[in-house]
This record gives sequence, structure tokens and C-alpha cells, in this order.
Amino acid sequence: MYKGATLLIALAMATAAPVAGHAQDWRTITSLRQYNGEEELHVNVRYGAGTLRITPGTETSLYRSTLRYDADLFKPLTRYDAGQLEVGIDGTKAVKGRNMRPARLDLTLGTAVPLNLDLKFGAGEAELDLGGLRVREIALSTGASHTSIRATRANPALCEEARFEVGAASFQAHQLGNLNCQEYSLTGGVGEVVLDFTGDLRTNASVNVEMGLGSLTLRIPRGLGLSVRRSGVLTAFDSEGLVKRGNVYESVGYDRSPRKLNVDIDAALGAIRVQWVDK
Repeated sequence: MYKGATLLIALAMATAAPVAGHAQDWRTITSLRQYNGEEELHVNVRYGAGTLRITPGTETSLYRSTLRYDADLFKPLTRYDAGQLEVGIDGTKAVKGRNMRPARLDLTLGTAVPLNLDLKFGAGEAELDLGGLRVREIALSTGASHTSIRATRANPALCEEARFEVGAASFQAHQLGNLNCQEYSLTGGVGEVVLDFTGDLRTNASVNVEMGLGSLTLRIPRGLGLSVRRSGVLTAFDSEGLVKRGNVYESVGYDRSPRKLNVDIDAALGAIRVQWVDK
């Protein structure tokens, strides 16, 4: 196979386990492509229900996706054209009486190509490790799911913006400092939200949070300059380690800190906690 070619492997698997009187035809399709000097890769993921897993690959790989789906209900989507990758399924809603737990999308992205990520995920569980990927921008939207994001290694590029839209579920983002973004935003949230900014933060950053019911925990590495401006009603705020100056809370020595994180929170009927952690 010549370099840069796309390989598709479809494996039909008979799993005729009856669910609510219906058999399900589970199939798996794999697609991959080698890195061939592409200047950038726009990744568009649309996945309704099941398990979504994204991990870093190698410098020689552009992407590899493995999709397990119910062929009775959905059509697989894997399309690549000139730096544009679309992965997911045609159809986004689980059907009553169908077991969607075996549904799964595993996506591995190469570490050499700059990435713009647009990810939409419905019900289920999402685990994303963006460590070492050259992320320039990420937009993530989740439904009623448990979502976990990690950046286990530093982003070699500068990320302009990370946008998170969270549904009625648990959302945890760890080691965001390694993601090296200038702007972060989170909207929605009816559940537990954790934003962990540990890691190698190499730029000043701003964070905008708009939440409804639920709780927000900010995990901040010691030594990082932190300012928090909050608005909203009936919101409990644990401001340990912060000094109030007007309508802004600042960490001690904020002005002298080499790196600063400025957080603006608009929340109602929830709880906000700042947790200081060692680097």
C-alpha cells in the first residue's frame, strides 16, 4: 500500500443477542491513514451513544479510527478529504429497547500534525487523552455522559481556545495546563464539574464559566497567579487562599506571578471550590 493511502477494514460480527425482542447486528469498521506532511487536520466527530475514546498516536500516523456500531440502526461515517476528517455514525439517538453499551469509537490521532478538534458526544462515556497532540483549537459538546479529559503531556503548539459545552452529567478535565490554551470556556453543567489546571502552563490564560445546577471545583497549582470574578445567586464559594479586592478574589502575590489564570464565573444554585495542589 502506497504511503498516505487510506485503509478500510470492515468486520461484520454476528451478535444476535435478543434485546427487547430484537436481534442486533454489531459490526466493526477500521480506518487509518499515514501522515504525509499535512499542514493541519480538522477532526469532526459526531457520536450519539456508547463509549468514545481518543488517544495520541505516533508521528508517522495521521489517524486511526475503529468504530463498533449496530448496523440495524446506524450507518458508519469515516470520511477524509484534504485535511478534513469526519468520524461517527449517521443517527445520534439511542432507540428504546436497544442495548447501546457495546457501541464504541476509538480514535487515535498523530502527534506531528496541528489539530482543530470539533467533538460532539451524546450519552455514555467519553475518555480523551490529548497529551502530546498539537491542538490549536478544541470544541467539545457532551450530553448525558461521564466525560474525562486529560493532557498527560505538554502540547508542542499554542492552543488558542478550548470550548466545553456540558450536559447533565459528570465532566472532569485534568492537566489543562499542558493543553497550553489562551482561552477556556465552559457552559451548561447540571452535575459535578472539575477543571484542573495543573501541568506546564506556558501562557497567561482566561477562563469563562457559565453553570446552572451543580458544583465546580478549580484545581490550581501553587505558584500560579489566580483571580476569580463571580456572579450569580445562591452560590456557595470556598475562597480559601484568595484575598477579596473589590468584586474580585486574588491569590496572594498575584501581581508578581509569572503566569496568571483569570477566571470569570456566572453560576446559580451551586457550589464553587478552589483547591490548591502541589505541582
